[in-house]
Amino acid sequence: MLAAMNNMPSPTAPQTNITVMASAGTGKTWLLVTRLLRLLMTGANPGSILAITFTRKAAAEMQSRLAERLYDLAAANEAELDNLLKAMEIEPLPEHRTLARKLYEELLHAPWPVRTSTFHAFCQDVLRRFPLEANVPPGFELMEKTAELERGAWDALIAETTTAPNAETAQALEDLLFHCSGLHNLEVALNSFLHQRSDWWAFTQGYTQGQNNPVRFAMEQLYTQLGITADDKPLEEFFTTEREQALWEFKGLLAKHPIKTNNEAAERIEQSLDAEQSIEERFNTLQRVFLTKAENKPRQRKGSDTQAKKMGEAGQEQFLQLHHQLCAQLLDTLDKLTAQKTAQMNRAWYQSGLALLQHLQRIKEEQRLLDFADLEWKACQLLTTADNAHWIQYKLDQRIDHLLVDEFQDTNPTQWHLLLPLLQEMAAGESERQRSVFLVGDAKQSIYRFRRADPQLFSAADQWLSDHLGAQQHKQQKSWRSAPAIMEVVNGIFTDTPLGARLTDFTPHSTHHQNLWGQVTILPLIREDNEAIDEDVTRELRNPLQQPRQLLFDDRYEREGEMIAGQIQTLINSGTLLGSEDEARPAHYGDIMILLRNRTHVHFYEAALRQAGIPYLGADRGTLLESLEVRDMLALLETLITPYSNLALATVLRSPLFAWS
Repeated sequence: MLAAMNNMPSPTAPQTNITVMASAGTGKTWLLVTRLLRLLMTGANPGSILAITFTRKAAAEMQSRLAERLYDLAAANEAELDNLLKAMEIEPLPEHRTLARKLYEELLHAPWPVRTSTFHAFCQDVLRRFPLEANVPPGFELMEKTAELERGAWDALIAETTTAPNAETAQALEDLLFHCSGLHNLEVALNSFLHQRSDWWAFTQGYTQGQNNPVRFAMEQLYTQLGITADDKPLEEFFTTEREQALWEFKGLLAKHPIKTNNEAAERIEQSLDAEQSIEERFNTLQRVFLTKAENKPRQRKGSDTQAKKMGEAGQEQFLQLHHQLCAQLLDTLDKLTAQKTAQMNRAWYQSGLALLQHLQRIKEEQRLLDFADLEWKACQLLTTADNAHWIQYKLDQRIDHLLVDEFQDTNPTQWHLLLPLLQEMAAGESERQRSVFLVGDAKQSIYRFRRADPQLFSAADQWLSDHLGAQQHKQQKSWRSAPAIMEVVNGIFTDTPLGARLTDFTPHSTHHQNLWGQVTILPLIREDNEAIDEDVTRELRNPLQQPRQLLFDDRYEREGEMIAGQIQTLINSGTLLGSEDEARPAHYGDIMILLRNRTHVHFYEAALRQAGIPYLGADRGTLLESLEVRDMLALLETLITPYSNLALATVLRSPLFAWS
């Protein structure tokens, strides 16, 4: 057992189950790699350590840092080695020095190295080991881009509905087309169903048992949320005998005060009570009496001396009471009608979307393909609901003694339920085996909401580990990266604010660089220029051959780019100093980074930088691989490997390599 340098439990101590809430720049990756090193120092088998993160880049960086740290231990002199061991809170005893120097070589020769993996890679590994139990094709291939397969699923859906126009799927698709008011909106709606298929599976199949009829189950849940039932008939329920009597009474009171508006209202009430008209027409006629046409709000009806004289005091009071009562009942019926329409639209969406999804899954199965959503869901089912789930959990449990998860705030419910069986096995495992769990993350940095990430899972996991594995919580809020000015802004955003209220355990941040200069400047908001087109130009017809049409152009991003470029030039030209007082130096262009919410308008900013003569490097993603030349070469290679790929063959023949028409 290695001794820590103090009596307080350390987050890197290998015998401790722990959750670390570490903010950006606080040394989270260093902490995680140190935990790996200390596990190896205690004699943990490298192959029994699994470290999971969210991107391949992060997994590769973790593996690289581990190798660098091990090399430093092997190559350091005695004084340097002692300092490295102390930094890891390990006493620099002779046996510890000897062990530290051997780790690098031992890891290089280990039959099973430390596994640093993404969630998807871990799922892929599990499914490849147990393909029959997971009901996936052995030797399946991973498909990262599914646009072509989705198009094939669309073609199959159209063929199905064309062949059987009276079938349930065709009727649902027709209903959805009506609700979406056009083919484009229909495609958007059904594509959104495909992209949210993990949510659909989790909702209708659950993590413990599935539903035989997922559409019926989803509709039952929706009816409960909407507060209606499938058998509700709001219009029939509105025109009861009691309500019709109230309407006749209201009409009679209107007749006592025969002004024009009251006469029109009385006539419409009489029309709405005509049983020969359709019930929809009757209800719509009645709406015009009690509700405004534009907003469906109750019409204003007030008491007056004249009205009281005509109706009598008691009559006027009854008149106003009936008005409020009937308005409320009409609005309640409208709410039920809206809820019914919502239910009908969602039923059509569920039915059509499920049919499209089934075609997509069939096509992938025929081609022995899985995508990222399949990896997560199939692995989760394998570990939770499969017939051999307990046996598979046991087999995995024999290989994993130490589990580390980075960026846990980006975990989605499926990934959590995928990890849960492994954690449960650890909680119920043999006490003589040294086992550990290490989760690290920061709820403020959750950026994968579009992938169903839920930062609240961090708190749930922390509580579960505390209850079942006695895990401790460690907070790391002292930055190695930022100046005090930055930390003050962060604390201001998350302290006593609505945003901070969503973080139940926020701790004010600090920094190791107390003397580091910093500044936070909020640039003015670039507002839209609402200047109208010159009236003299629009007053007469324009001759298109002599006069160009004036277009309103949104130049906000262009002006914002110019403002950013101006700020950068100011920082450089003014000789802004960076670093601490004793190591200060003027800022260079390479010290500046521009972070954007998305890349939609990045070309405006890049154009402004070029115009100002500012050198920059853009973070274009996939530019090389998306170029026509490279795509032609990839198509040629695909044709040579798979001669029956007609799309690749057509691409090659039309490329400059063959130049076919």
